[in-house]
Amino acid sequence: MTRNLTEQGDTVSAPTPFTREKRATAQSADRYGNLPLGAVIRTDERYNKPGLFQGPRGWDYWNLLENPKDYQNPNLWPDKRPTYFIGQMMMPAGSSLTIRGKFPHARYFKLALYRFERNTFIALGGEDLAAYDIEPDPGSANPYQVGADRTVTNRSYTLHIVADEPPKNPAARPINTIYAGKEGQPIQPVFRIYLSDEGYDGAGLGQAHESSTEGPLVTYEAKLADGTVVSAEEITRQWVQRLGSAPPPMDAEAWYGLINAKTNDPALDPASAPARKDAQWELFWGMKYTVAGAFMPPEERAQIKLQTEMEGGGDPTTAYLVTYLSRKFGPVYVFRGKMPTFPNTFAGTKTMPDGQVKYWSVCTMASAPSGELWDGVSDMMVPVDKDGFYTIVVSLPEDRPKNATYENGVVWIDWGPGEGLQDPRDRKDWGMLLMRYMVCQSDWENSPAKIHKPGTEEAVMGPYYPKGYYTTKAEFAAKGVKK
Repeated sequence: MTRNLTEQGDTVSAPTPFTREKRATAQSADRYGNLPLGAVIRTDERYNKPGLFQGPRGWDYWNLLENPKDYQNPNLWPDKRPTYFIGQMMMPAGSSLTIRGKFPHARYFKLALYRFERNTFIALGGEDLAAYDIEPDPGSANPYQVGADRTVTNRSYTLHIVADEPPKNPAARPINTIYAGKEGQPIQPVFRIYLSDEGYDGAGLGQAHESSTEGPLVTYEAKLADGTVVSAEEITRQWVQRLGSAPPPMDAEAWYGLINAKTNDPALDPASAPARKDAQWELFWGMKYTVAGAFMPPEERAQIKLQTEMEGGGDPTTAYLVTYLSRKFGPVYVFRGKMPTFPNTFAGTKTMPDGQVKYWSVCTMASAPSGELWDGVSDMMVPVDKDGFYTIVVSLPEDRPKNATYENGVVWIDWGPGEGLQDPRDRKDWGMLLMRYMVCQSDWENSPAKIHKPGTEEAVMGPYYPKGYYTTKAEFAAKGVKK
């Protein structure tokens, strides 16, 4: 049910049978911190309107709404808990777009610019505004700065996107301003809203339990280079290009071509590749190194040039760790690591706390041609022991050990149905885990943002580096976790 990236229109399409199957498989038991169904529905009703920013987009809207639109499919290895609003537009050279809104009641909030190249979304380096760096409007306050009042009533902001090159001197950049370039190429402005507060909708703007209409998400207008004012309606009509489902970074033929390549590392088996029994977690170094390179002999992989731009729509201020799994090696995968400190804001914390990261999560994912998410948890959902270590168990529901429970200090997540492809070659026992460390503190000694060379992940991260092993339902039930 994928449409072209820039197809026009907002038609509603019923999910295909395979999509319904994925929705059922991905659904797991509710966890404290998940967005309630009522909040999902109200977020869609309030903000899914015609205009520049399409959305809400995210796991909840794609998996829980009865008839999600194509552009609500977050099929680029998303996280479980954010709400995205994405637009695509072509700005005339020299024009400027002004956006006005309110800081959401949420853990993390950002506006970032992307461009579509090489069949994926590439971040425009440095052209983003995280909430804690945004100057509030006169008479308002920024609730995202450490120590700020998160419950402040006056919380308005004004942002600017300029169709020009940024000043060479960073000090000359106006406040709250990012630059789209003057080439006249399509750009994608993206709002990220992570972990809205308990009782709020996914956008963190309206109460989840109230049926009243909130919104809009933001208001906006523009000016051309000659000073002509362009209304929101004119922007929608003249600048905006509608988005469908985002295309995957590779198709199924390319994926299975990698799996069955004669030049693959001899240590790999096509039945499980690129998973290895001694699976190691690696920093995401780009599609070539992390995905295609995972199939190669080590010496050949080492020749791949590492990415310099964030691909796949990822957040450049997030460090992503990846590992590949296969139930060929065991039906249960267990991993442990030390949890970084984080600002636990979900319960409506009045004062913004600090932490080694702004947000941490881990999710089970489908293969690259699918890009879907099966299950996942964020930091506040994960119990830790007296030394700050978490234990996470990954399996199918029928393989879940009876002692893999929160009460026993363990979080369980659903392995998911495999590669997620409507293809006879689909491997149901394949798996992938993606871990996020968002906005790591610069003075955190073990920050994954300080990893500058493949293979040094464990040395840099120390106790925070996740280590895992395969086991069985019966063995874990009898012996618990290996330490």
